[in-house]
Amino acid sequence: MFQLDTFIIQGHQKVIDHYRWLRDTAGSEAERERFQRRMVEEYEALKRYTESRSDGTRRAA
Repeated sequence: MFQLDTFIIQGHQKVIDHYRWLRDTAGSEAERERFQRRMVEEYEALKRYTESRSDGTRRAA
């Protein structure tokens, strides 16, 4: 299961990095804001995933 967790977390991080790159190279302020919002949404999804996994680990112990 840890390999799957690592894969999912790395996937979230890759998406966040991609949105960061898009934000930093955006041609307009509207694009930068849109990519920033998407990056925050992805970060929050990653946070929810890691919190749910740590809750499950505590319950299993």
